[in-house]
Amino acid sequence: MTRLVAPATELASRGPAHQPATPSTNDPGATWFELVTRPLWGLAAHAAGGGQAPRQWEEVRGALTAAVDPGHPWYAGPPFDRNQRLVESAAVGYALAVAPHELWDPLTGTQRDDLAAWLSTAAAAEPVDNNWHFFPVLAATGLRAVGVAVDEAVIGAHLDRLDEFATVDGWYFDGQGQQRDYYNPFGFHYYGLQLLGLGVLDEQRAQRVRERATAFAAQFQHWFAADGSALPYGRSLGYRFAQGAFWATLPVADLEAVPWAHARGLAERHLAWWWEQPILDRDGLLSVGYRYPNTGVVEQYMGGGSPYWGTKFFAALAVPAEHPFWTAEPAPAGRRARVELQPAPSMLVSHDADGDVTALCGQEAYVWARGGTAKAAKFAYSTLAGFSVPTGGEGLGHGAYDSALALSEDGMHWRVRERGDCVLDGDTLLLTWHPWPDVTVRTTLRFEGGGHRRTHEVVTARTLQTAETGFCVPWTAAGHAPAGAVEDAGRAEVASDGVVSSVADQGSSAPRAGQVLVPTAGGNVLFGRTALPMLTAELEAGTHHLTCIVTVRRH
Repeated sequence: MTRLVAPATELASRGPAHQPATPSTNDPGATWFELVTRPLWGLAAHAAGGGQAPRQWEEVRGALTAAVDPGHPWYAGPPFDRNQRLVESAAVGYALAVAPHELWDPLTGTQRDDLAAWLSTAAAAEPVDNNWHFFPVLAATGLRAVGVAVDEAVIGAHLDRLDEFATVDGWYFDGQGQQRDYYNPFGFHYYGLQLLGLGVLDEQRAQRVRERATAFAAQFQHWFAADGSALPYGRSLGYRFAQGAFWATLPVADLEAVPWAHARGLAERHLAWWWEQPILDRDGLLSVGYRYPNTGVVEQYMGGGSPYWGTKFFAALAVPAEHPFWTAEPAPAGRRARVELQPAPSMLVSHDADGDVTALCGQEAYVWARGGTAKAAKFAYSTLAGFSVPTGGEGLGHGAYDSALALSEDGMHWRVRERGDCVLDGDTLLLTWHPWPDVTVRTTLRFEGGGHRRTHEVVTARTLQTAETGFCVPWTAAGHAPAGAVEDAGRAEVASDGVVSSVADQGSSAPRAGQVLVPTAGGNVLFGRTALPMLTAELEAGTHHLTCIVTVRRH
């Protein structure tokens, strides 16, 4: 952990002018402050457990005390309402609560006053109405820990509001948009478990945190493949191994939501998978991207220091070595093929015999986020194949519409499902969507035949071109097209780099041609260069039925 954060703390200590030149919607003061504070999630847990990192702490203290000093040239500015700085106040509050000997005790009186004043402003600020309500709570928790008075009524109101986002099976809706993604494990549950471990919740709230986390764990465990990778889905994938932080935070709250050996196994495999990926730049700094450096697949709010939110994964370092999380022998991954129904995130989640995960999904697009349709509203997501976001420009190649039914009037501008009704009916997802006001598509999704079956009823008042796609496969070999490509009437298949992906028509009312598309490079979250099987057809005005089986597997 200390080796991971060392490049970040060293760079942060050199001031805002030396931060990574990464485009972000946040101002340079906020992006530098991310670089200063986000390593605290890991450093503070490490220190709470007795770990020593004197150089990193000296660098963080120097940068942080300058960042909160209004008279210093590096002053980062106040954490005003709904501002990014409020997000980072949570890491500062957490560090004060669990590691005051590193972050508070060494400061001068003036430095303490500046930090307390800055954090008090954060504790009183208005957050975005979603998981952000935790940030003033954590800021206040840190202040309380070092003897600074806070407004308990305000903190209680934030906790009350957070309870209102709870839904079934331990899940939360993240605000008015009702997103259900990794902000559940590395947001709602992570913060709730930390507060539970710090003993700042009353018993009724504490019990709700325990019950929800236990119910959530039963479903969330199925988002992880046998090799440790997590399902690529939703926003903020650039935080990488924060995906597995939930498992490492359970011991902080001493909550055995799953057997300790199982939690330890999930956490260790996840971190081991990430350690094998090319996620560091040549200076050892966490890059911006997902499996490889790529600013194009992350949201517009990702700055150079943003990936260090991933150090939340190291929460268990705060727990004594004799805790059963640490003493348990990590349980191996299960490889039993199964399908799990998860109503809260509108998903059917399948593990195949190789331990890979595929999720059929009925959620809606994040219309405000870069790539927000691709990240939430595709028909399916896979740990083996990932998913792709558009790279800009017109046409199917730039759109990279994997795991979708794309529709077009002119063959250049394409529409896919963004929103609509979703019903989980037993082992089937029923989706209704309207790509145009006079076009209605009713889609059913279910696992079948070693993959999943899609059936669409398309009622259209206009002529449409259609392209229905399977999963992308990685493609690293030389050539203009993958050697393992099959393009037949009603079937397309591509095998490359150990992965086979296919889409096969099952008696649709319109004849469909198989084709293997090479999307523009850099759109897939797992692979820089890919190939994609698809079926194409033209539909006249009227009612049509399209059916196919889609598979992806190792070979």
